[in-house]
Amino acid sequence: MNSMDESRTGRRRLSPVFVLWLIAIGSIVFLEMADTALTKAWRNLFFLDLLSGLAWVLVIALTLWGCLVIARWILRKLFWRVGRRLFLSYVLIGVLPFFLFAVLLLAILAFLAGVASQASFRVERQATLGHLETLNAEYALQERRPRLPGVEIYDTANATGQQLPKWLQSTSFSGFVGRGSDALLVSARRYPGDRTVVFVLPMDERWATRIEERGGMIVAARFAIRKGPGSFEIKEGEGDFGDFIQRGFAWDRIPFFDVTEEGGLIMWETGQADPERRLFTAISNPVDNLLQFYFGGATNSQIMRGIFGVLIGLAVSLLIAYLIASAFAAVLIFSISRAVNRIEKGTHAVERGDFTYRIRMKPRNQLGAMANSFDRMTESIASLLTTVGEKERLQSEIEIAATIQRNLLPKEGPRFRGVSFSAHFEPTASIGGDYYDVFNLDKTRLAVAIGDVSGHGLSTGLVMAMVKAAITTLVEEGADETSLFRRLNELVHRSTERRAFMTLAFTIFDLERGIVRHTNAGHLYPYLLRRGELAPIAIESPSLPLGVRPDITTRTVEVPLLEGDAVVYLSDGIVEAQDPHGEPFGFDELESLLGRHCDASPGVIRDSILDAIATHAGGRPADDDRTVMVIRFDSLLNAVAGGQPATVVASA
Repeated sequence: MNSMDESRTGRRRLSPVFVLWLIAIGSIVFLEMADTALTKAWRNLFFLDLLSGLAWVLVIALTLWGCLVIARWILRKLFWRVGRRLFLSYVLIGVLPFFLFAVLLLAILAFLAGVASQASFRVERQATLGHLETLNAEYALQERRPRLPGVEIYDTANATGQQLPKWLQSTSFSGFVGRGSDALLVSARRYPGDRTVVFVLPMDERWATRIEERGGMIVAARFAIRKGPGSFEIKEGEGDFGDFIQRGFAWDRIPFFDVTEEGGLIMWETGQADPERRLFTAISNPVDNLLQFYFGGATNSQIMRGIFGVLIGLAVSLLIAYLIASAFAAVLIFSISRAVNRIEKGTHAVERGDFTYRIRMKPRNQLGAMANSFDRMTESIASLLTTVGEKERLQSEIEIAATIQRNLLPKEGPRFRGVSFSAHFEPTASIGGDYYDVFNLDKTRLAVAIGDVSGHGLSTGLVMAMVKAAITTLVEEGADETSLFRRLNELVHRSTERRAFMTLAFTIFDLERGIVRHTNAGHLYPYLLRRGELAPIAIESPSLPLGVRPDITTRTVEVPLLEGDAVVYLSDGIVEAQDPHGEPFGFDELESLLGRHCDASPGVIRDSILDAIATHAGGRPADDDRTVMVIRFDSLLNAVAGGQPATVVASA
């Protein structure tokens, strides 16, 4: 419960960046209030402004960072799915360039149309100047005053000529001139007799109206005054550009402008170009006017209709091709996203532990092959889990069998006072093939048995358990050594494979008579350690192991048993223990070790053997089961008279 509360508290904890942002906002408010109070009471402090500026910089930086974090979070949420990412990629790669190209094309067309409108305006303006030239000649030759509204006529042959600036009184000129805030179209011609006639037409609203009535073009001319290097300010004349802005920007019109070049505007008073002034003319030309201007009457001809038809057909064909490509891309996006969604469902199913889920996609592409690999992987995992479960079950059964095997080993030693006993059993696998046991036959006799089943694992453990049960039964029935080994040989030979066998050593200690009766079936000879002897005595009784042949012939040997004697039983895993170089421990080293411990207790003898084996092996794991059993007779009279269990020191 406490961990859940702590996790919820951790999730509700404010971000340090947000806390810093709030502190910066509060600092700004506090500094502004403090600066206002100090300014009224005393004076303005520079360091308060500096702190406020730093706080503002911090707020702006953290705000931008927060916006980036929020944008990234939104993008992650929006484009978590692969289909959306693919759609965004398609839009960025397939649609966006098309849109940008269309915008660029429209911009180029608009610019070309604007340049064409500018050229059309200049043609109109030049046509007006040409018309003024014609009217000027007619007036000079025929004294006919033109019917052109707004035109001003100056003639040096009468008093009007005195109103002209001096440079126009004696020169011919055709162009536009600036007079005050007005732009003028001027046609001045000098005739014989030093006569000069000047026609002046203001480029005012009446002139603009005539141009609009003639071709539909809307114009508005104003002067632009230089404000700085490369910059000009448009000065308003009569009225402003309100009417032009209201009517000149429409979907069927091309808005543009015309500006006189530097030095191209002549001033009325001086006749010199003024570099500080330009004539700016706003132009709005109908699209039909442009088509009529550039294509003339051919717009209604069959040729132009054919051209426009081809262009429209090409545009429709390209659009259809683009739609087909878009549909193909949509199909690809759908197939990829569907495959990814199926794979995602499969991964979620595996995450839940459902290894029976199958995507079942045809391997038509890489994603299909990936889906099939996923299905094979889940099938392999399911099979592996089944195998692992079976192995775990078998391992559990093996552990139970190993526990049973350990429980089969004797828990108590001989029940005789003055007799000490110690044993060690170390299997290489969970279940070993070695066996030892102790039997209290009667008040004066005890028996020990030690054996080794060939091989390792469960089968050897079963044979060992079977032999133990049989020996126990036969000993309790009072069978002699010959009968015991004959029946055990039949059991092992009948119950194991041809190559399987078992070595067995069986010894009866008659404490009252002081005799050791030893019967062996292929097992290592036990060693008799006797006080006063410098080397151990091997109790030799050669014979074949159990199970090699249908029948077996054994020989029982008798040796005397004296006070203080000790008998050591070993399995072949002791003498065959190898060092890292593969050298076995060997009998010589074993007998030398036993000779140095003739008077030691069974526990000391056992531990000495195990320590020597561990030192010799140097960490190399055992290749065979290792069993040591040591029994010592310290007082035969007490042992016969007693009946109490001996001290037992055993390990496994």
